[in-house]
Amino acid sequence: MQLPQFVRRLPFVFYALALILGGWRFYNEWSVAEASMQFATGGDEFSQMRFMSRSTALYWGVAEAAYMLSSGAFLHVLIAIYDKMKGSAQ
Repeated sequence: MQLPQFVRRLPFVFYALALILGGWRFYNEWSVAEASMQFATGGDEFSQMRFMSRSTALYWGVAEAAYMLSSGAFLHVLIAIYDKMKGSAQ
C-alpha cells in the first residue's frame, strides 16, 4: 500500500506553517506589547518592562515555529520509517 501524495507533502506544509505562524505570533505579541506601553512614562522600569515584553514576543514566536517544525520533522521520520519497513517486507 502506497502513502497518498498529500501525506508525503504534509511535512512541508508544517515547515511553511512554522514560518507563517511563528512570524504571525511574534508580530501579534510585539504589537500588543507596544500598544500596551504607548502611554507609559519613561524611566528605568519602563525600559525593563519594554524589554521583557519584546522578549516575550520573541519567545512565543520561536516556540510556535519550533512546535510546527518539530511536527513536520516527526512526520518526515514516520514516512521514512514506513518506507523502510515497506521496502524490507517485500
